[in-house]
Amino acid sequence: MSENDRLLVPGVPHHIVRKTAYRTDLLRRRIDFTRCIGHLHTLRNNHPVHVHAWAILPDRIHLLVTPTSEADILSTFVKALSCRVTRGIRHLEGQSPWERRFRSSPVQPGQWLLATMHYIERLPALAGLARAPHQYPYSSYRLRVGKSSADWLDNHEDYAALGRDRRERIENYRHYLAGGLSADEIRHIESALRSGGLTGSRCFEAMVQDKLAEEEART
Repeated sequence: MSENDRLLVPGVPHHIVRKTAYRTDLLRRRIDFTRCIGHLHTLRNNHPVHVHAWAILPDRIHLLVTPTSEADILSTFVKALSCRVTRGIRHLEGQSPWERRFRSSPVQPGQWLLATMHYIERLPALAGLARAPHQYPYSSYRLRVGKSSADWLDNHEDYAALGRDRRERIENYRHYLAGGLSADEIRHIESALRSGGLTGSRCFEAMVQDKLAEEEART
């Protein structure tokens, strides 16, 4: 798939990453991170997008989001977030700090959605920014497990199915996170994001093709 053929699918979760050019650290101060979280929250409230998970690292932002209207709203959402983050950074000298395009992979609900959520929320620890996911203040994990006063995540039905109530869901998700992902799961998630392909099975690929054909037939 070429760079100009980014695959965005209405009603389907997407793993999105917005990277800085040359992997330079853009977010350096605590206020840079907290402002970015505030922008994400505001844009989530003002756009038809459900935000399931996120991690904000110095050189990139990972999101797990679902467009609840047309899929192109994701481009608008990411562009708005990028612009707002850039405006708040003091050390820039006029040039855009971002790669020319964001990367995106539609994610199959079920196992692959939970695996992608797991991947995103463990990233800060894997990158050496914290010893454990709950110790990193700039990801959705602390909201998910009740270690933040904020509570604005849009829990996907697959996460909701982890327990009968919030306490049971948190406990089961903690166990899931502690188990880690397999090397094959990590390779699949990273390869799909890098290529712009699908995170999921061949059955999911067929479903997406049918869904896109239906959308095209309506236009």
